[in-house]
Amino acid sequence: MSVLTQILIQGAVDGQSLRDIKPPVEVSQSLLPYFIGGVVILGFVVILTWYYIRKHRQVQLVPVTEVDDAPLAHEVAYQKLAAIEAADWLSRGDMDTYHTQVAYVLREYIRARYRIPALELTTTALLRAMLRAQIDAPYVERVQQLLANCDKVKFATYQPELTEASARVADARWIVDETKPSIL
Repeated sequence: MSVLTQILIQGAVDGQSLRDIKPPVEVSQSLLPYFIGGVVILGFVVILTWYYIRKHRQVQLVPVTEVDDAPLAHEVAYQKLAAIEAADWLSRGDMDTYHTQVAYVLREYIRARYRIPALELTTTALLRAMLRAQIDAPYVERVQQLLANCDKVKFATYQPELTEASARVADARWIVDETKPSIL
């Protein structure tokens, strides 16, 4: 026998008998008190929201900065590409360094021009990010070709002809030319 059944059979504690349940509570049929309570609560929420917005809404002043004399992204890219050509890694047969530098300059340019973290991304992730940034497809395809060719030399030990390798800087310069911002 369960404990509950034993308690019910024995009767109430202290000799009292079991009492009947309470009758249902009468609810007034008028909705007016509920309506007034709802309006008060809603008013309280509106006042708190208004106060919060008023307190936290401040005019964001954009600080006036002086004109920066730093060179633009395309100017930096042109300088670095010229430095790569001047270093003359091709004549020394250092294809790996040459292609690594060209890819690095192009990635730096994309980072500075489009604010895409190109130096931290893989080639595939970079191309996806460029498409998400709504860069025109011909430029993305050209970047893909250039980076794929550089990756072949860097990672697959591909050795291109000198004319093919020297075209990498020209390709990078074309990409910079076509994507640099037009100054009115």
